[in-house]
Amino acid sequence: MAGQMNITFRNFTGLDLASAVRATPSRYKAPGFGEETMVRAAVGAASAVSNVGKVAADILSMENARPGSVRVAGLIPGVRIRTPSPDITVAYGLTAGAAAGLAVGAGAGLYLWAKFPGAEIGLYNSISGGYATNIGIGAGGNLCVLFGPAPAVLAGDCITLSVDIGIDVITVSGQLILNAPPLSLGMPPRITGAWHPEVIGIGMALTAGISVLPANISVMPGRTWTRPLTSF
Repeated sequence: MAGQMNITFRNFTGLDLASAVRATPSRYKAPGFGEETMVRAAVGAASAVSNVGKVAADILSMENARPGSVRVAGLIPGVRIRTPSPDITVAYGLTAGAAAGLAVGAGAGLYLWAKFPGAEIGLYNSISGGYATNIGIGAGGNLCVLFGPAPAVLAGDCITLSVDIGIDVITVSGQLILNAPPLSLGMPPRITGAWHPEVIGIGMALTAGISVLPANISVMPGRTWTRPLTSF
């Protein structure tokens, strides 16, 4: 990723991370014949007619970018912030969700894992479920920057903490993405080992929909699967 990226965390007074779900990363599956070519052609066509397509095309264009740097400043009480490695993962796609106390969500899109040297481009899809302080439904675009390799920070399990502000039918969301703890399978699930909450990335979303309240806070444990398309 070319250029300089600065991320500063401010005004955090603590986080409630009592709920989490353990997930298992997916295994690598080689792309089918012609799949990479079809994805690239679809992204190119979409970039000519929509802003969403333009963002996806920009992510693909970073495959030949020169190395950049990421600087993280600030702190969150009780939570570590992962020091960015040379590897950065950028994911962009569509997201949709519904909430009425309990919340569910799903997403899918394109990711680029910048290894420096080298890169990997692939697809991802995710599901999540948790708690929200609002009632509503919406869908839109979601962009995430993750501090590390895609197999470690994108694939598998995580917890997303989101603060949403609505203006009419449009909602802007800011997200913290944390590692998830090891949990037992049972009701309720229990943390089975040592766990240190750690911020592994940040995200933002712009969605359209209907909500009862103008603001919302949600805690969403989730699982993400990745499918690499090409590496170079």
